[in-house]
Amino acid sequence: MFRLSTRATFRPLAAALLTLLPAALAAQVTTPAVTAPRTLQRVELVRRDIFDDSDDAAWWRDLANRLHVRTQQRVLERELLLRPGDVLDSARAAETARNLRRLQVFRDVSVDTSSDGRVLRIITSDGWTTRPYANLRSTGGQRLFSVGLLETNFLGLATTLDVRYQQDPDRSLLRFAFGAPRLISNRVSTNAFYNRLSDGHSVGAAVEMPYFSLSSRNAARIGFVDFDGRVLRFRNGNPRPADSLSRRFTFASAAISHALRASPRGYLRMAGEVNVRRDDFVPRRDIPVDIPRTTTAAISGYMDVSRADYLVARNFRMMGQPEDVDLSTTLRVGVSLAPAALGYTRTGVGPIISAQTGFRFPIGFAVVAGRVTGLASAGAIDSGTATIGSTLVLQPTSRQVLVAHSSLGYDRNPFPGEEFDLGFTRGPRAFAIHAFTGDRQRFSMLEYRWTALPQIAGSVAVGIAAFAETGGAWFSGSRARDGKDAGIGLRIAPLRAPANLGSTRIDLVHRFATDRDRAGWIVVLGVGFPFDGLR
Repeated sequence: MFRLSTRATFRPLAAALLTLLPAALAAQVTTPAVTAPRTLQRVELVRRDIFDDSDDAAWWRDLANRLHVRTQQRVLERELLLRPGDVLDSARAAETARNLRRLQVFRDVSVDTSSDGRVLRIITSDGWTTRPYANLRSTGGQRLFSVGLLETNFLGLATTLDVRYQQDPDRSLLRFAFGAPRLISNRVSTNAFYNRLSDGHSVGAAVEMPYFSLSSRNAARIGFVDFDGRVLRFRNGNPRPADSLSRRFTFASAAISHALRASPRGYLRMAGEVNVRRDDFVPRRDIPVDIPRTTTAAISGYMDVSRADYLVARNFRMMGQPEDVDLSTTLRVGVSLAPAALGYTRTGVGPIISAQTGFRFPIGFAVVAGRVTGLASAGAIDSGTATIGSTLVLQPTSRQVLVAHSSLGYDRNPFPGEEFDLGFTRGPRAFAIHAFTGDRQRFSMLEYRWTALPQIAGSVAVGIAAFAETGGAWFSGSRARDGKDAGIGLRIAPLRAPANLGSTRIDLVHRFATDRDRAGWIVVLGVGFPFDGLR
Protein backbone atom coordinates (compact mmCIF):
# COMPACT_ATOMS: atom_id res chain seq x y z
CA MET A 1 0.00 0.00 0.00
CA PHE A 2 1.50 3.36 -0.92
CA ARG A 3 0.37 6.95 -1.24
CA LEU A 4 1.57 9.44 -3.84
CA SER A 5 1.49 12.96 -2.45
CA THR A 6 0.93 15.19 -5.47
CA ARG A 7 1.55 18.43 -3.61
CA ALA A 8 4.78 17.29 -1.95
CA THR A 9 6.08 15.67 -5.14
CA PHE A 10 5.39 18.38 -7.70
CA ARG A 11 5.46 21.74 -5.94
CA PRO A 12 9.29 21.97 -5.77
CA LEU A 13 9.60 20.74 -9.35
CA ALA A 14 6.96 23.20 -10.54
CA ALA A 15 8.81 26.08 -8.87
CA ALA A 16 12.07 25.01 -10.49
CA LEU A 17 10.55 24.79 -13.95
CA LEU A 18 8.84 28.14 -13.62
CA THR A 19 12.23 29.78 -13.02
CA LEU A 20 13.39 28.36 -16.36
CA LEU A 21 10.55 29.90 -18.33
CA PRO A 22 11.49 32.98 -20.33
CA ALA A 23 9.70 36.11 -19.24
CA ALA A 24 8.04 36.35 -22.62
CA LEU A 25 6.58 32.87 -22.27
CA ALA A 26 5.34 33.60 -18.75
CA ALA A 27 3.62 36.70 -20.06
CA GLN A 28 2.10 34.72 -22.91
CA VAL A 29 0.83 31.99 -20.64
CA THR A 30 -0.63 34.22 -17.93
CA THR A 31 -1.82 37.35 -19.74
CA PRO A 32 -2.60 36.92 -23.44
CA ALA A 33 -2.40 40.26 -25.17
CA VAL A 34 -5.66 41.50 -26.67
CA THR A 35 -5.30 44.96 -28.10
CA ALA A 36 -8.92 45.55 -29.11
CA PRO A 37 -11.42 43.19 -27.44
CA ARG A 38 -14.27 42.21 -29.71
CA THR A 39 -17.20 40.13 -28.51
CA LEU A 40 -18.57 37.40 -30.76
CA GLN A 41 -22.26 37.67 -31.55
CA ARG A 42 -22.64 34.55 -33.67
CA VAL A 43 -20.83 31.37 -34.67
CA GLU A 44 -21.75 29.97 -38.08
CA LEU A 45 -21.10 26.31 -38.89
CA VAL A 46 -21.02 25.34 -42.57
CA ARG A 47 -20.83 21.58 -43.20
CA ARG A 48 -19.89 20.56 -46.73
CA ASP A 49 -20.05 17.08 -48.18
CA ILE A 50 -17.28 15.19 -49.94
CA PHE A 51 -18.19 16.93 -53.20
CA ASP A 52 -19.89 20.32 -52.85
CA ASP A 53 -21.81 22.57 -55.22
CA SER A 54 -18.63 24.11 -56.62
CA ASP A 55 -17.55 20.74 -58.05
CA ASP A 56 -18.57 19.67 -61.54
CA ALA A 57 -21.69 17.53 -61.59
CA ALA A 58 -21.09 13.84 -62.18
CA TRP A 59 -23.13 10.80 -61.29
CA TRP A 60 -20.33 9.17 -59.31
CA ARG A 61 -19.77 12.30 -57.23
CA ASP A 62 -23.45 12.44 -56.40
CA LEU A 63 -23.36 8.74 -55.51
CA ALA A 64 -20.39 9.29 -53.17
CA ASN A 65 -22.31 12.04 -51.35
CA ARG A 66 -25.38 9.83 -51.02
CA LEU A 67 -23.43 6.90 -49.64
CA HIS A 68 -21.57 9.08 -47.16
CA VAL A 69 -23.07 10.25 -43.84
CA ARG A 70 -22.10 13.88 -43.35
CA THR A 71 -20.42 14.70 -40.04
CA GLN A 72 -23.10 15.68 -37.54
CA GLN A 73 -23.30 19.26 -36.33
CA ARG A 74 -22.94 18.27 -32.69
CA VAL A 75 -19.48 16.89 -33.48
CA LEU A 76 -18.44 20.36 -34.63
CA GLU A 77 -20.16 22.09 -31.73
CA ARG A 78 -18.34 20.08 -29.07
CA GLU A 79 -14.96 21.10 -30.52
CA LEU A 80 -15.69 24.84 -30.44
CA LEU A 81 -13.39 26.87 -28.21
CA LEU A 82 -15.19 30.14 -28.97
CA ARG A 83 -18.90 30.75 -28.47
CA PRO A 84 -21.26 33.76 -28.67
CA GLY A 85 -20.39 36.17 -25.91
CA ASP A 86 -16.68 35.26 -25.84
CA VAL A 87 -13.96 37.74 -26.71
CA LEU A 88 -12.51 36.92 -30.13
CA ASP A 89 -9.12 35.24 -29.82
CA SER A 90 -7.29 34.27 -33.01
CA ALA A 91 -5.27 31.62 -31.15
CA ARG A 92 -8.45 29.87 -29.95
CA ALA A 93 -9.93 30.09 -33.45
CA ALA A 94 -6.81 28.43 -34.92
CA GLU A 95 -6.89 25.75 -32.21
CA THR A 96 -10.53 25.01 -33.01
CA ALA A 97 -9.50 24.29 -36.60
CA ARG A 98 -6.69 22.02 -35.39
CA ASN A 99 -9.05 20.11 -33.10
CA LEU A 100 -11.43 19.50 -35.99
CA ARG A 101 -8.63 18.32 -38.30
CA ARG A 102 -7.37 16.04 -35.52
CA LEU A 103 -10.64 14.09 -35.72
CA GLN A 104 -9.36 12.73 -39.06
CA VAL A 105 -12.72 12.96 -40.81
CA PHE A 106 -12.32 16.21 -42.77
CA ARG A 107 -10.34 16.89 -45.93
CA ASP A 108 -10.35 20.62 -45.18
CA VAL A 109 -11.24 22.98 -42.33
CA SER A 110 -11.22 26.76 -42.49
CA VAL A 111 -12.02 29.37 -39.83
CA ASP A 112 -12.50 33.07 -40.52
CA THR A 113 -14.26 36.08 -39.03
CA SER A 114 -16.37 38.91 -40.37
CA SER A 115 -14.72 42.28 -40.98
CA ASP A 116 -16.02 43.64 -37.68
CA GLY A 117 -14.95 40.55 -35.74
CA ARG A 118 -18.48 39.80 -34.54
CA VAL A 119 -19.14 36.60 -36.51
CA LEU A 120 -16.97 33.47 -36.52
CA ARG A 121 -17.45 31.22 -39.54
CA ILE A 122 -16.24 27.61 -39.53
CA ILE A 123 -16.35 25.63 -42.77
CA THR A 124 -15.68 21.90 -42.81
CA SER A 125 -15.41 19.70 -45.89
CA ASP A 126 -15.92 15.99 -45.22
CA GLY A 127 -13.49 13.39 -46.45
CA TRP A 128 -14.34 9.91 -47.73
CA THR A 129 -13.90 7.92 -44.52
CA THR A 130 -15.37 4.53 -45.50
CA ARG A 131 -12.43 2.62 -46.87
CA PRO A 132 -12.85 -0.97 -47.94
CA TYR A 133 -9.29 -1.79 -48.84
CA ALA A 134 -6.89 -4.37 -50.07
CA ASN A 135 -3.42 -3.18 -49.16
CA LEU A 136 -0.16 -4.63 -50.42
CA ARG A 137 3.30 -3.55 -49.31
CA SER A 138 6.19 -5.25 -50.97
CA THR A 139 9.97 -5.14 -51.20
CA GLY A 140 9.94 -7.58 -54.09
CA GLY A 141 10.89 -10.58 -51.94
CA GLN A 142 8.50 -10.01 -49.00
CA ARG A 143 4.89 -8.91 -48.86
CA LEU A 144 2.59 -7.50 -46.23
CA PHE A 145 -0.99 -8.12 -47.32
CA SER A 146 -4.15 -6.86 -45.64
CA VAL A 147 -7.84 -6.66 -46.48
CA GLY A 148 -10.61 -5.13 -44.44
CA LEU A 149 -12.91 -2.21 -43.77
CA LEU A 150 -11.97 1.00 -41.97
CA GLU A 151 -14.57 3.62 -41.09
CA THR A 152 -13.40 6.70 -39.17
CA ASN A 153 -16.70 8.62 -39.18
CA PHE A 154 -19.36 6.01 -38.37
CA LEU A 155 -22.85 7.59 -38.59
CA GLY A 156 -21.18 11.02 -38.83
CA LEU A 157 -20.02 10.81 -35.18
CA ALA A 158 -16.23 10.70 -35.77
CA THR A 159 -16.29 7.15 -34.40
CA THR A 160 -13.78 4.60 -35.72
CA LEU A 161 -14.54 0.99 -36.65
CA ASP A 162 -11.72 -1.18 -37.97
CA VAL A 163 -12.01 -4.79 -39.17
CA ARG A 164 -9.08 -6.27 -41.05
CA TYR A 165 -7.08 -9.37 -41.87
CA GLN A 166 -3.34 -8.94 -42.21
CA GLN A 167 -0.53 -11.29 -43.12
CA ASP A 168 3.20 -10.65 -42.98
CA PRO A 169 6.27 -12.90 -42.83
CA ASP A 170 5.94 -13.24 -39.02
CA ARG A 171 2.26 -13.99 -38.45
CA SER A 172 -1.32 -13.46 -39.56
CA LEU A 173 -3.73 -11.21 -37.70
CA LEU A 174 -7.50 -10.67 -37.52
CA ARG A 175 -8.22 -7.28 -35.95
CA PHE A 176 -11.33 -5.63 -34.50
CA ALA A 177 -11.02 -2.08 -33.15
CA PHE A 178 -13.34 0.69 -31.93
CA GLY A 179 -12.71 4.29 -30.91
CA ALA A 180 -15.03 7.12 -29.98
CA PRO A 181 -14.01 10.63 -28.86
CA ARG A 182 -16.14 12.20 -26.13
CA LEU A 183 -18.48 9.22 -25.99
CA ILE A 184 -19.41 9.70 -22.32
CA SER A 185 -20.84 13.03 -21.13
CA ASN A 186 -19.25 14.72 -24.15
CA ARG A 187 -15.90 14.59 -22.31
CA VAL A 188 -14.70 11.01 -21.90
CA SER A 189 -13.20 9.13 -24.86
CA THR A 190 -12.92 5.36 -25.23
CA ASN A 191 -11.09 2.93 -27.48
CA ALA A 192 -10.64 -0.82 -27.56
CA PHE A 193 -9.11 -3.48 -29.81
CA TYR A 194 -8.82 -7.25 -30.13
CA ASN A 195 -6.29 -9.01 -32.33
CA ARG A 196 -6.58 -12.70 -33.04
CA LEU A 197 -3.07 -13.80 -33.95
CA SER A 198 -1.96 -16.98 -35.63
CA ASP A 199 0.23 -17.55 -32.56
CA GLY A 200 -1.93 -16.05 -29.80
CA HIS A 201 -3.92 -12.89 -29.12
CA SER A 202 -3.70 -9.30 -27.92
CA VAL A 203 -6.43 -7.13 -26.43
CA GLY A 204 -6.55 -3.65 -24.96
CA ALA A 205 -8.81 -0.78 -23.96
CA ALA A 206 -8.56 2.74 -22.56
CA VAL A 207 -10.90 5.32 -21.08
CA GLU A 208 -9.61 8.85 -20.90
CA MET A 209 -10.48 12.48 -20.44
CA PRO A 210 -7.70 14.14 -22.43
CA TYR A 211 -6.71 17.77 -22.62
CA PHE A 212 -9.21 18.92 -25.23
CA SER A 213 -7.44 22.24 -25.70
CA LEU A 214 -4.27 24.00 -24.66
CA SER A 215 -6.37 25.86 -22.08
CA SER A 216 -7.79 22.71 -20.47
CA ARG A 217 -6.96 22.29 -16.80
CA ASN A 218 -7.31 18.56 -16.13
CA ALA A 219 -6.79 15.19 -17.82
CA ALA A 220 -6.95 11.55 -16.73
CA ARG A 221 -6.55 8.11 -18.28
CA ILE A 222 -6.81 4.43 -17.38
CA GLY A 223 -6.05 1.55 -19.71
CA PHE A 224 -4.64 -1.91 -20.14
CA VAL A 225 -3.01 -4.15 -22.76
CA ASP A 226 -2.75 -7.94 -22.69
CA PHE A 227 -0.62 -10.03 -25.07
CA ASP A 228 -0.22 -13.81 -25.25
CA GLY A 229 1.88 -15.07 -28.14
CA ARG A 230 5.32 -15.50 -29.66
CA VAL A 231 8.18 -13.04 -29.61
CA LEU A 232 10.68 -13.52 -32.42
CA ARG A 233 14.21 -12.17 -32.09
CA PHE A 234 16.36 -11.53 -35.16
CA ARG A 235 20.08 -10.83 -35.48
CA ASN A 236 22.49 -9.76 -38.19
CA GLY A 237 19.85 -9.56 -40.91
CA ASN A 238 19.12 -13.29 -40.85
CA PRO A 239 15.50 -13.75 -42.07
CA ARG A 240 15.13 -16.69 -39.67
CA PRO A 241 14.71 -15.81 -35.97
CA ALA A 242 17.70 -16.34 -33.70
CA ASP A 243 15.34 -17.45 -30.94
CA SER A 244 11.63 -17.63 -30.20
CA LEU A 245 9.94 -16.93 -26.86
CA SER A 246 6.43 -17.35 -25.56
CA ARG A 247 5.42 -14.09 -23.90
CA ARG A 248 2.54 -13.32 -21.56
CA PHE A 249 2.44 -9.56 -21.11
CA THR A 250 -0.12 -7.50 -19.21
CA PHE A 251 0.25 -3.78 -18.61
CA ALA A 252 -2.24 -1.58 -16.76
CA SER A 253 -1.82 2.11 -16.00
CA ALA A 254 -3.63 5.06 -14.47
CA ALA A 255 -2.57 8.68 -14.90
CA ILE A 256 -3.81 12.08 -13.81
CA SER A 257 -2.61 15.51 -14.90
CA HIS A 258 -3.33 19.12 -13.95
CA ALA A 259 -2.33 22.38 -15.63
CA LEU A 260 -0.86 25.03 -13.30
CA ARG A 261 -0.83 27.52 -16.19
CA ALA A 262 -2.86 27.16 -19.38
CA SER A 263 -3.77 29.32 -22.36
CA PRO A 264 -3.90 28.95 -26.15
CA ARG A 265 -0.28 30.13 -26.18
CA GLY A 266 1.24 27.63 -23.79
CA TYR A 267 0.94 25.67 -20.57
CA LEU A 268 2.67 24.27 -17.51
CA ARG A 269 1.30 20.88 -16.44
CA MET A 270 2.10 18.38 -13.72
CA ALA A 271 1.25 14.67 -13.94
CA GLY A 272 1.50 11.45 -12.00
CA GLU A 273 1.19 7.86 -13.19
CA VAL A 274 1.03 4.40 -11.64
CA ASN A 275 1.51 1.25 -13.72
CA VAL A 276 1.45 -2.47 -13.05
CA ARG A 277 3.29 -4.83 -15.37
CA ARG A 278 3.35 -8.60 -15.68
CA ASP A 279 5.90 -9.88 -18.16
CA ASP A 280 6.60 -13.62 -18.40
CA PHE A 281 8.93 -15.10 -20.99
CA VAL A 282 9.38 -18.80 -21.70
CA PRO A 283 11.97 -19.99 -24.26
CA ARG A 284 10.51 -22.03 -27.08
CA ARG A 285 13.92 -23.51 -27.73
CA ASP A 286 16.59 -24.80 -25.37
CA ILE A 287 18.16 -21.34 -25.02
CA PRO A 288 18.63 -19.81 -21.56
CA VAL A 289 16.90 -16.45 -21.08
CA ASP A 290 17.87 -14.46 -18.00
CA ILE A 291 14.48 -12.76 -17.48
CA PRO A 292 12.64 -13.45 -14.21
CA ARG A 293 8.92 -14.09 -14.14
CA THR A 294 7.47 -11.36 -12.01
CA THR A 295 4.76 -8.78 -11.54
CA THR A 296 5.98 -5.26 -10.86
CA ALA A 297 4.53 -1.82 -10.18
CA ALA A 298 6.11 1.59 -10.72
CA ILE A 299 5.21 5.22 -10.19
CA SER A 300 6.32 8.32 -12.04
CA GLY A 301 5.80 12.05 -11.96
CA TYR A 302 6.73 14.76 -14.43
CA MET A 303 6.18 18.35 -15.47
CA ASP A 304 5.37 19.56 -18.99
CA VAL A 305 6.01 23.10 -20.17
CA SER A 306 5.20 24.28 -23.69
CA ARG A 307 5.14 27.40 -25.81
CA ALA A 308 2.61 26.62 -28.53
CA ASP A 309 3.46 27.11 -32.19
CA TYR A 310 1.64 25.37 -35.02
CA LEU A 311 2.00 25.64 -38.77
CA VAL A 312 -0.60 24.74 -41.38
CA ALA A 313 1.36 23.15 -44.24
CA ARG A 314 0.41 21.64 -47.59
CA ASN A 315 2.14 19.07 -49.79
CA PHE A 316 4.16 17.56 -46.95
CA ARG A 317 2.84 14.07 -46.17
CA MET A 318 -0.16 14.50 -48.43
CA MET A 319 -0.60 16.58 -51.57
CA GLY A 320 -2.98 19.52 -51.73
CA GLN A 321 -4.55 19.13 -48.28
CA PRO A 322 -3.85 21.17 -45.13
CA GLU A 323 -1.79 19.48 -42.42
CA ASP A 324 -1.02 20.72 -38.92
CA VAL A 325 2.68 20.67 -38.05
CA ASP A 326 3.63 21.04 -34.39
CA LEU A 327 6.58 23.43 -34.04
CA SER A 328 5.97 24.03 -30.32
CA THR A 329 8.86 24.26 -27.91
CA THR A 330 8.05 21.61 -25.30
CA LEU A 331 9.98 20.19 -22.36
CA ARG A 332 9.08 17.28 -20.09
CA VAL A 333 11.13 16.61 -16.96
CA GLY A 334 10.33 13.96 -14.37
CA VAL A 335 11.40 10.91 -12.46
CA SER A 336 10.26 7.28 -12.33
CA LEU A 337 10.54 5.01 -9.32
CA ALA A 338 10.59 1.19 -9.42
CA PRO A 339 10.61 0.08 -5.74
CA ALA A 340 11.87 -3.31 -4.64
CA ALA A 341 8.77 -3.46 -2.42
CA LEU A 342 6.63 -3.55 -5.57
CA GLY A 343 8.24 -6.55 -7.23
CA TYR A 344 11.55 -5.34 -8.63
CA THR A 345 14.79 -7.14 -7.79
CA ARG A 346 16.15 -3.87 -6.39
CA THR A 347 14.89 -0.33 -6.18
CA GLY A 348 15.52 1.71 -9.29
CA VAL A 349 15.22 5.42 -9.99
CA GLY A 350 15.49 7.06 -13.38
CA PRO A 351 14.92 10.25 -15.37
CA ILE A 352 12.08 11.11 -17.72
CA ILE A 353 13.27 13.78 -20.14
CA SER A 354 11.87 14.72 -23.52
CA ALA A 355 12.10 17.89 -25.55
CA GLN A 356 11.02 19.27 -28.90
CA THR A 357 11.38 22.53 -30.74
CA GLY A 358 10.57 23.76 -34.22
CA PHE A 359 11.77 26.49 -36.54
CA ARG A 360 10.13 28.35 -39.41
CA PHE A 361 11.89 29.44 -42.58
CA PRO A 362 10.64 31.59 -45.46
CA ILE A 363 10.40 28.40 -47.54
CA GLY A 364 9.89 25.67 -44.93
CA PHE A 365 10.31 24.46 -41.38
CA ALA A 366 12.32 22.10 -39.19
CA VAL A 367 11.61 20.01 -36.09
CA VAL A 368 14.07 18.52 -33.59
CA ALA A 369 12.96 16.13 -30.84
CA GLY A 370 14.57 13.77 -28.37
CA ARG A 371 13.85 11.77 -25.23
CA VAL A 372 15.69 9.92 -22.49
CA THR A 373 14.20 7.40 -20.05
CA GLY A 374 15.79 4.79 -17.84
CA LEU A 375 16.24 3.14 -14.46
CA ALA A 376 19.39 2.95 -12.34
CA SER A 377 20.11 1.17 -9.10
CA ALA A 378 23.20 0.64 -6.98
CA GLY A 379 25.03 3.21 -9.08
CA ALA A 380 24.55 1.33 -12.36
CA ILE A 381 22.14 1.81 -15.28
CA ASP A 382 19.77 -1.17 -15.45
CA SER A 383 17.80 -0.14 -18.53
CA GLY A 384 17.17 2.91 -20.63
CA THR A 385 16.35 4.40 -24.00
CA ALA A 386 17.62 7.53 -25.69
CA THR A 387 16.53 8.77 -29.12
CA ILE A 388 16.94 11.97 -31.10
CA GLY A 389 15.58 12.91 -34.50
CA SER A 390 15.31 15.92 -36.79
CA THR A 391 13.27 16.68 -39.89
CA LEU A 392 13.86 19.53 -42.34
CA VAL A 393 11.22 20.45 -44.93
CA LEU A 394 11.89 22.99 -47.71
CA GLN A 395 9.16 24.09 -50.13
CA PRO A 396 10.62 26.54 -52.67
CA THR A 397 7.32 26.43 -54.62
CA SER A 398 3.86 25.11 -53.83
CA ARG A 399 4.45 21.99 -55.95
CA GLN A 400 7.96 21.15 -54.76
CA VAL A 401 9.11 19.75 -51.42
CA LEU A 402 12.46 18.54 -50.14
CA VAL A 403 12.38 16.43 -46.96
CA ALA A 404 15.52 15.52 -45.00
CA HIS A 405 15.34 13.33 -41.90
CA SER A 406 17.92 11.86 -39.55
CA SER A 407 17.60 9.91 -36.29
CA LEU A 408 19.73 8.04 -33.75
CA GLY A 409 18.66 5.59 -31.05
CA TYR A 410 20.18 3.80 -28.07
CA ASP A 411 18.66 1.02 -25.94
CA ARG A 412 20.12 -0.61 -22.84
CA ASN A 413 18.76 -4.03 -21.91
CA PRO A 414 15.54 -3.81 -23.97
CA PHE A 415 12.87 -6.46 -23.44
CA PRO A 416 12.87 -9.23 -26.07
CA GLY A 417 10.99 -8.08 -29.14
CA GLU A 418 11.36 -4.39 -28.22
CA GLU A 419 14.70 -3.83 -29.90
CA PHE A 420 15.08 -1.39 -32.79
CA ASP A 421 13.82 -3.07 -35.96
CA LEU A 422 14.41 -1.44 -39.37
CA GLY A 423 13.57 -2.66 -42.85
CA PHE A 424 10.53 -3.05 -45.10
CA THR A 425 8.07 -0.45 -43.71
CA ARG A 426 10.48 1.62 -41.55
CA GLY A 427 14.01 2.64 -42.36
CA PRO A 428 15.72 1.72 -45.64
CA ARG A 429 12.77 0.71 -47.81
CA ALA A 430 14.54 -1.72 -50.14
CA PHE A 431 15.45 -4.15 -47.36
CA ALA A 432 13.38 -6.99 -45.96
CA ILE A 433 11.58 -6.99 -42.64
CA HIS A 434 13.99 -7.45 -39.69
CA ALA A 435 16.96 -6.71 -41.97
CA PHE A 436 18.46 -4.54 -39.21
CA THR A 437 17.75 -5.21 -35.53
CA GLY A 438 19.56 -4.28 -32.34
CA ASP A 439 19.92 -1.90 -29.43
CA ARG A 440 21.56 0.82 -31.56
CA GLN A 441 20.04 2.43 -34.64
CA ARG A 442 20.60 5.24 -37.09
CA PHE A 443 18.68 6.34 -40.15
CA SER A 444 18.91 9.24 -42.62
CA MET A 445 16.98 9.98 -45.78
CA LEU A 446 16.56 12.70 -48.37
CA GLU A 447 13.56 12.90 -50.69
CA TYR A 448 12.54 15.44 -53.32
CA ARG A 449 8.98 15.42 -54.67
CA TRP A 450 7.34 17.38 -57.45
CA THR A 451 3.55 17.38 -57.67
CA ALA A 452 3.17 16.77 -61.39
CA LEU A 453 -0.63 16.58 -61.44
CA PRO A 454 -2.19 18.60 -58.57
CA GLN A 455 -5.60 17.10 -59.29
CA ILE A 456 -7.12 14.52 -61.55
CA ALA A 457 -10.91 14.83 -61.80
CA GLY A 458 -10.73 16.78 -58.55
CA SER A 459 -10.04 13.56 -56.65
CA VAL A 460 -6.40 12.43 -56.92
CA ALA A 461 -2.99 14.15 -56.96
CA VAL A 462 0.09 12.52 -58.47
CA GLY A 463 3.72 13.37 -57.76
CA ILE A 464 7.16 12.20 -58.87
CA ALA A 465 9.87 11.61 -56.27
CA ALA A 466 13.60 10.93 -56.08
CA PHE A 467 15.25 9.76 -52.86
CA ALA A 468 18.32 8.31 -51.16
CA GLU A 469 18.63 6.82 -47.69
CA THR A 470 20.94 4.94 -45.35
CA GLY A 471 20.36 3.33 -42.00
CA GLY A 472 20.50 0.25 -39.85
CA ALA A 473 20.55 -1.29 -36.38
CA TRP A 474 22.90 -3.58 -34.49
CA PHE A 475 23.59 -4.89 -30.99
CA SER A 476 26.21 -3.40 -28.72
CA GLY A 477 29.47 -5.30 -28.99
CA SER A 478 28.80 -6.12 -32.65
CA ARG A 479 29.96 -4.15 -35.65
CA ALA A 480 27.58 -1.54 -36.99
CA ARG A 481 25.27 -2.84 -39.73
CA ASP A 482 23.39 -0.62 -42.15
CA GLY A 483 22.18 -0.50 -45.73
CA LYS A 484 21.85 2.07 -48.48
CA ASP A 485 19.39 2.52 -51.32
CA ALA A 486 18.24 5.17 -53.79
CA GLY A 487 15.59 5.45 -56.46
CA ILE A 488 12.64 7.19 -58.04
CA GLY A 489 8.92 6.71 -57.64
CA LEU A 490 5.34 7.85 -57.90
CA ARG A 491 3.30 9.44 -55.10
CA ILE A 492 -0.48 9.13 -55.23
CA ALA A 493 -2.73 10.98 -52.78
CA PRO A 494 -6.55 10.99 -52.64
CA LEU A 495 -7.78 14.57 -52.38
CA ARG A 496 -11.21 13.60 -51.03
CA ALA A 497 -9.91 11.56 -48.10
CA PRO A 498 -9.03 12.96 -44.64
CA ALA A 499 -5.63 14.62 -44.63
CA ASN A 500 -3.94 12.09 -42.36
CA LEU A 501 -3.26 9.08 -44.56
CA GLY A 502 0.07 9.83 -46.15
CA SER A 503 0.71 9.39 -49.86
CA THR A 504 0.92 5.93 -51.42
CA ARG A 505 4.42 5.13 -52.68
CA ILE A 506 5.34 3.10 -55.77
CA ASP A 507 9.13 3.13 -55.91
CA LEU A 508 11.79 1.67 -58.18
CA VAL A 509 14.73 1.30 -55.79
CA HIS A 510 18.35 0.35 -56.28
CA ARG A 511 19.60 -1.54 -53.24
CA PHE A 512 23.33 -1.45 -52.59
CA ALA A 513 24.98 -4.69 -51.48
CA THR A 514 25.45 -5.55 -47.80
CA ASP A 515 26.96 -8.52 -46.00
CA ARG A 516 23.65 -10.39 -46.57
CA ASP A 517 21.89 -8.71 -49.50
CA ARG A 518 22.97 -8.51 -53.11
CA ALA A 519 22.74 -5.28 -55.06
CA GLY A 520 19.83 -4.92 -57.46
CA TRP A 521 16.68 -3.10 -58.50
CA ILE A 522 13.46 -3.69 -56.53
CA VAL A 523 9.89 -2.40 -56.76
CA VAL A 524 8.68 -1.27 -53.33
CA LEU A 525 5.08 -0.42 -52.39
CA GLY A 526 4.30 1.51 -49.23
CA VAL A 527 2.52 4.44 -47.56
CA GLY A 528 3.97 7.62 -46.06
CA PHE A 529 7.59 8.34 -45.24
CA PRO A 530 9.81 5.45 -44.10
CA PHE A 531 10.72 7.42 -40.95
CA ASP A 532 7.09 7.49 -39.79
CA GLY A 533 6.81 5.26 -36.74
CA LEU A 534 10.53 5.20 -35.96
CA ARG A 535 11.05 5.55 -32.22
